[in-house]
This record gives sequence, C-alpha cells and structure tokens, in this order.
Amino acid sequence: MIGRLVLAAALSTLAAAPLFAHLEVPGTYGDAMRWYRLTAEKGDARAQFLLGYMYEAGERMAPDPALARAWYAKAAAQGEPRASFRLARLHHEGRGGAADLEEAARLYRAAAERGHVGAQSMLGYLYATGEGVPRDETRAFLWLTLAAKGDDDAAAENLARLAQGMTRERIAAGEALVNGWSPKR
Repeated sequence: MIGRLVLAAALSTLAAAPLFAHLEVPGTYGDAMRWYRLTAEKGDARAQFLLGYMYEAGERMAPDPALARAWYAKAAAQGEPRASFRLARLHHEGRGGAADLEEAARLYRAAAERGHVGAQSMLGYLYATGEGVPRDETRAFLWLTLAAKGDDDAAAENLARLAQGMTRERIAAGEALVNGWSPKR
C-alpha cells in the first residue's frame, strides 16, 4: 500500500515539474525513487520529504532513519510542515540518531504553526507533560484544542484530561490563545 501511495505521489510531483516534462512516467517503485532523488537533489522540498518518507518507511528496502532525517531536514529547512513533523518524530523517538526532545519540540512547533494537526497534538502533549519544553497548561490547551478541532482523537482525549485540572482562568487564557491563532504561511 505504501509503495502505491508513494508512486502516486511521485507521479503528481513529477508531472508538475517542468524539468521532467520530457520523460516518461515512472512505472516502478525504483523509477519513482530515482525520480524523487533527482528532483530532491535539485532542491524540491516535496520530493525531499517523500524521499525521506521512503527511507523511513523502508518500503522494498531496509529502513534507514538516518537518511530519512537528512532528507526531512532539507525539506523542513524550506518550511515543509510534513517534513518538520516526521523529523520531529525521529528526534523524539531517537531513530536515526540520538533522541533530542528540545529539537523535537522546535520541529513540532514549526509544523504546528503551519497548521499540521499531528504536530499540534504532539506539541500540546509536550507542553502538558513538560517534555522538551517547560510545562505550560495554557500552551498545551492551545495546541491540543487546535488539534482536536482538526479531528485528532488523541488530542481531544488529552485536552479533556488537561482541562479537568485547569482553573477557569487558565482555560480562559487558553481559549484566548485559540481565538487569536492563525497559521503561518
């Protein structure tokens, strides 16, 4: 299933790339991998993200989280929120290198600020627990609320638990942050 999804993404990425307009559509996973690499090496953030994902997932090859980190980092540096989120997960879980909760929090924040629901959920969790960031119920409330509004069930559950222990004043402060929030572009 992942192979088909990645190949489909390769087709849509490359169809829009004028550099490859003269080439035939890739017919195999290996072709897609080569096309991603060519496009990624030219600096395309979407191709860098997808190549990182292929290395992380290890579809039809051994997973290589260190290479996934490298490609995600290139895409994240260009503001690709999915890459920031996946790279944050690798740092959070210590895959492909040492675990670094502060770096994970920074990367989750970069993706969360661009509206990535999964990153909002994870950043809210980190603020609620104080992992990688100072514990802050109000910021946890902000990020968990945004993720819950994006249909993240885990965020909704974590938000309910968090709110049970918060004062009305803290909840009001969190709601004010939610009402004033807008995604970065």
